[in-house]
Amino acid sequence: MALTCVVNVWAQKLTIGYIYPAGGQCGTSFDIEIGGLNLGNATSVLVSGDGVKTTILPTETDGTTNKKFKNKGKRIDDQVSPQLADRIKVRVEIARNAVPGFRDLRLLSTSGVSNKLPFDVGQYINITERLGSTKITPTPVSELPATLCGQIMPGECDYFTFRAEKGTRLVAYTKARALVPYIADAVPGWFQAVLTITNSAGHEVAYNDDYHNMPDPVIAFQIPETDTYTLEIHDAIFRGREDFNYRIDLGEIPLLNSVTPFIGRTGKTSTVQLSGINLPKESLRFKPKADGIISVTATGKGGYISNSVPFLSEPRHLKVFTKAGAIETLETGRVVFDSLSMAHPVQKYTIEAKKNEQVIVAISARKLGSLLDARLRLTDANGNLLASSDDVEDDMQGLMTFHADPLLKYQIKSSGTYHIEVEDVTGHYGPQYNYVIQRLKTIPSFEVFVSPAIITLPQAGTAIFKLQITSAENKTTPMTVKIDGLPDGYKVSSLNIPPGVKVWEISVTAPEKAKPGKVKIAVSASSVARGKNEPETKTAVATDEMMQAFYYTHHIPAADFEAHITPKAPFSVHFSPETERFLSVPVIASASANVLPLKVRIIREPGFTDPVMVNLGRKMKKITIEPVTFLAGETEKIVNIHYDLPKGKKFIGQQLPISLVGTVNGEIVKKGKRTFENAKYRELSPIILVKLVR
Repeated sequence: MALTCVVNVWAQKLTIGYIYPAGGQCGTSFDIEIGGLNLGNATSVLVSGDGVKTTILPTETDGTTNKKFKNKGKRIDDQVSPQLADRIKVRVEIARNAVPGFRDLRLLSTSGVSNKLPFDVGQYINITERLGSTKITPTPVSELPATLCGQIMPGECDYFTFRAEKGTRLVAYTKARALVPYIADAVPGWFQAVLTITNSAGHEVAYNDDYHNMPDPVIAFQIPETDTYTLEIHDAIFRGREDFNYRIDLGEIPLLNSVTPFIGRTGKTSTVQLSGINLPKESLRFKPKADGIISVTATGKGGYISNSVPFLSEPRHLKVFTKAGAIETLETGRVVFDSLSMAHPVQKYTIEAKKNEQVIVAISARKLGSLLDARLRLTDANGNLLASSDDVEDDMQGLMTFHADPLLKYQIKSSGTYHIEVEDVTGHYGPQYNYVIQRLKTIPSFEVFVSPAIITLPQAGTAIFKLQITSAENKTTPMTVKIDGLPDGYKVSSLNIPPGVKVWEISVTAPEKAKPGKVKIAVSASSVARGKNEPETKTAVATDEMMQAFYYTHHIPAADFEAHITPKAPFSVHFSPETERFLSVPVIASASANVLPLKVRIIREPGFTDPVMVNLGRKMKKITIEPVTFLAGETEKIVNIHYDLPKGKKFIGQQLPISLVGTVNGEIVKKGKRTFENAKYRELSPIILVKLVR
């Protein structure tokens, strides 16, 4: 049995809650507001990709006044979360040739790197909602296409008016949940936008609140009469706050609903049929460059780029069948694209299996944009049901909350012919109810995620990141972690993960003369699954974590795992040189003593004399520390780690990861109805392992 721990909360000291406006047009320069927590010390803005330049502007006020609320007679503590109360202004310049689409935006400070939120590099002129606009006095849109930008406050509806000619194939493509994927303190856990278009007489001509599988609404229709129309947007249950912001691409713009087939092979040319609106071409040819789910776009009238849809690129060694209905027998090594139709609302396949063979069949549909909510059934030759599968959660799909793709596993009792049946649980069928089906020999026994995706590492200091392991088995086997990309002189800890652990921390300590800048790191974990002889190795997926609706935590994929090496902090926290010399060698402690004295050092930079309080870097069950304060001039003390563990053999030989945090307290800040005591400095020690012996 392994001890579980709560990961320290100091890995990311800045938190972005919203960006407004959350994007802009290529070839323009404009200002944005970023709201969040602890943003006052931000020194720069990090934007992924090329073509976007940013400059943080001087703060004109204390950064806590919400002008929009003020204009509506509201107070800051009526509806606003304190986690959004800090504001900074940023000047953004987007190059004319920048590639349209979402980028990752983060803030950087000497104390850390923030979480990321999407920033939209757009193609159309941006129209920002006019404060105080109403249904009677809507925000005018003088030209189309345009991107409409705004924020929804409690009980508010925003209105825009535009003129459109009869016959225009109008598209209103909303990005709301896409801008802030998850909101921690809202139910549902995102801005659930509702879109309505009315004519000059006030009659509704179009409405949408969800589009296919997306919570964000999309309206696509042909304008019935030349007229002046009004677009209205609000939250489904009339909630609102600064992070309820939106961008609506409006006009006769390309809308790509899907590509068929949505599967091909890496490095091989794929030809797909396009389904959508305002697309001059019916098909598209391209060559996928990487395995996995990639994004596909199409070019519309005027050279505008459409929204993206998913496409599955399989490794070249697999046989991929892309013609629906072409395969009736499932074999391992085959990947089959198919769909449910009026003629075949239940699709059937034959498989041959031997006694004691594990039959594994997987469907990919919802994660590829299909409307299919699939159910898999396994029957014998007489039609007797042996096994079925419906929804199986896929941890790799962090932006998905309805996991509708099934995975069926069954051990065959006797050799023979069997059948797999595919159907939609709601009984629907049609060309949009397509899927990829595959018979597998095995499935990955585990997946590994690393977070945060960017860590801040001071010279001579330490950063800690977290590995989260998800397993197809109830209990994982021991794992070995490998770190690639760190230059010489860096020290890492706790690279051996005990069995049964789902969350594990690893520390990285930079040398004193580490070169400032960005270091790309690759993390992998290896384990020998039960019943196997060869180890399985998985590359950790770089993610940021976001909480949905007070409880659920999701892995939001990021581009890479990186360390930002910064100049020295005013102090660093260390154990004795003997302890840190070999971080992979555990410190031996007596299980019966219930206390472990450890020598701790505070290394100060010249002139830094603030008191430093040392405590545990993470909360652990049954483990505490006697907090110690290092006053000016004090550099070394003994701290006592207390462990009150249950009696018995199960903890003997177990290795406990221990880290410390040194804190210099800062000012007490009042934000709304809450009080925060922000740390002036907060630095971590390396992680050491403590092994309990009799």
